[in-house]
Amino acid sequence: MQKGFQSETFDSQAVFRTVLDAMANPGEIMEIPIEIVPPEGIAPAAGAILMTLLDFETPLWSNLDHDFAGIQWLRFHTGTPFTRAKKNAAFALCTDYDRPGDPGDFCLGTIESPQESTTLIVQTRGIDKRRSLRLTGPGIQTHTHLKLTGVPNLFVQQRAKIFNTYPLGVDMLFVCDTIFVAIPRTTLLEVL
Repeated sequence: MQKGFQSETFDSQAVFRTVLDAMANPGEIMEIPIEIVPPEGIAPAAGAILMTLLDFETPLWSNLDHDFAGIQWLRFHTGTPFTRAKKNAAFALCTDYDRPGDPGDFCLGTIESPQESTTLIVQTRGIDKRRSLRLTGPGIQTHTHLKLTGVPNLFVQQRAKIFNTYPLGVDMLFVCDTIFVAIPRTTLLEVL
């Protein structure tokens, strides 16, 4: 089995702080603060984030098969159970660049427990600040722009359908290689 973190404690703390910073600053491109080499098919940023957030009580869904080396690697290092039901997932890893699926298919939480929603980690072909999407909401001064290469406009439109269900919704982290960007459920995404 491939190695996970060099130092489980220090690496997971560093990644966790970076994820918190990203969630507080939607649309800001962050770099994972450690070196990690996940199995092929899982971006380093996705691997680091999932290694930090998963444990034996947080079910993972992915479009990758249960027996895929990367899923087995995550399960070995975190103890996470794998689920085939999107609504049962605490975290979801979407690696199909062109078809990440409908974010509304995942658990949006409940009014009593909105924190029980699914957090989506979506792998992309690229992330940059070019004008493609406009982001507004808490943590953003006025607005910011973002381009998520490989994420279809349909995904953004599907996400817009669940935006007004706040406090329900899904938090999303888009990753490419070692960088990532957070788009919490409170951030409005608009296609330009």
